[in-house]
Amino acid sequence: MLEILGGIALIILASRTAPALAARLSGRVHDPEYERRLRDVEERLGEIQERLVGLAGDAHDRLLDLEERVDFTERVLQQNRDQEKLEPGEPRYEH
Repeated sequence: MLEILGGIALIILASRTAPALAARLSGRVHDPEYERRLRDVEERLGEIQERLVGLAGDAHDRLLDLEERVDFTERVLQQNRDQEKLEPGEPRYEH
């Protein structure tokens, strides 16, 4: 959730600096405040990218763990089914 809010804040900040960026790229303006804000945006973008990479890694690890658990559960259930098929026969009574 924080990443989404951070992304929104970054978009807002970038939209406010876009006109200054266009002027700067065209070589018309030398604005120290703009340069400071641009560095700030770049730093925040780097932090957000690092967080997203971390979240993606965490999600991948959790997905692998869940897949292993599902596989294990399926094997246990199948063993129980196989065992029921192989057990010699006392009749089973359902209650």
